[in-house]
Amino acid sequence: MKVLALLLLAAVPITVCPQDNIPVDDREYWTVGVAAFEGKALSQENLYLSQSFPLLIRERLEMIPTHFFSDAEAKGYRKRIIRREQQRLAELISADRRARDELFFTPGKGEDKVVFYEDRIAAKLLALNDLRELNPEAIVLPESKPLRFASGANGRLIFDQPVRSPLQLTRQENLDSLLWGRFEEIQGYIYFEVIFFDAALGENVFSYSDAVLPTELYEIFDELTDELASILWGRDWASLRVDTEPPRASVWLDDSFQGRTPLEIPYLIPGSRELRVQAPGYQSVVRLISLDPYTEAVQQIVLPPEPGDSFELDSEPEGAAVYEGSQWLGATPLSVGKPDDLNRFLLRKEGYLDFPLYAGSGVAETVTVPLTLDEIDPLQIQNQRRDELYRAFGFFAISIPIPLFFWGFANDYAVGYSLAINDLNFDEADRFNAAGLVFYYGYWGTLAVSTSLFVNMMVRLVRYLRAADRKA
Repeated sequence: MKVLALLLLAAVPITVCPQDNIPVDDREYWTVGVAAFEGKALSQENLYLSQSFPLLIRERLEMIPTHFFSDAEAKGYRKRIIRREQQRLAELISADRRARDELFFTPGKGEDKVVFYEDRIAAKLLALNDLRELNPEAIVLPESKPLRFASGANGRLIFDQPVRSPLQLTRQENLDSLLWGRFEEIQGYIYFEVIFFDAALGENVFSYSDAVLPTELYEIFDELTDELASILWGRDWASLRVDTEPPRASVWLDDSFQGRTPLEIPYLIPGSRELRVQAPGYQSVVRLISLDPYTEAVQQIVLPPEPGDSFELDSEPEGAAVYEGSQWLGATPLSVGKPDDLNRFLLRKEGYLDFPLYAGSGVAETVTVPLTLDEIDPLQIQNQRRDELYRAFGFFAISIPIPLFFWGFANDYAVGYSLAINDLNFDEADRFNAAGLVFYYGYWGTLAVSTSLFVNMMVRLVRYLRAADRKA
């Protein structure tokens, strides 16, 4: 079976450029694994650290989008590509040799197939020799790759502890790097070590150790993760925070959409960048900003309304939140851009009924909305609708097996009726027929009840969603 599997592997094309036998880097991501920490002599109340601490580190580092290669790392990564290709070719050569040798013990196979395998082996040996002499710099490698965190067995966010070595775990799980560490409790202190292993270099590129009280462990967490983030990012970085008036404005950086304000963008390449901010009914603002290494640039932008295309929206009392669709525009009094077509605005204030306002291009220059006190607690209605939904679901769930029960007995009596007819036992057949009809009509009746309970449950669901949306 192993020979057959390797022969099938031999049919897979070699991942090299057909012109000059240069391997191609076909890995899309730089993959990072986080392993559970080793715990030694930990007291019962501190056992959770082995799992929770690496999980916290992973959660903090997942915001890093990209990994940049250092010169040494790029060189090691290219050599790793060559080693993988050499290993693959060696396995294919071994499979071809075993297949060729088996022909000598198989009568009537002929020399033509032996020659076929000899040619394949010679071609792979030639490719293997080319790889030994290949300059790693000939392999095309991008400056950076998107960073992705891998998951362990059964979708777990962290892997088991490295049993033998981090290198073995990275090869086994096809990882580019691995974060792992250990805890040891000594006389009330927690000694811990955090290690980051780079598979391309085949060595630890980061190590952090300290001894602290359990209550002080998380005080050094920010310092630790900042250093790890620099390793993962791989080069100097900058960050950007954008605040706007009105909020929920769209932000583009070098024509790449980043999100809506208020917005914080960590881990950007330093340098000059074009920032563009815009919102419906307001003029766009474009700025050329400079991002300095290891600093956070703060941009506070007030978007000017479109000239002649806005109206003043107020409410009695003031302070109502104004929404255009799902976008929050601000609180009254507020200058709102006039929509080209009829649009729906929603004014919402705690303790008052929501007020929908429909306005188009012909809306007046000033609109004041009187709000009505809400004497009914929306949360109470929402909870009531929720309880109704749960009851309706419970009745429907209970009703599901009953039609199945009737249908099963109806089928059983139908089979008994058929057997009795075949045996010419007409009295027994009449008995089976009468009982079967009872269960047959019972099936349709209970099915109708179950269907009506399902419809009732869906109605309760819609009512609950409306109540929840009203409170949101």
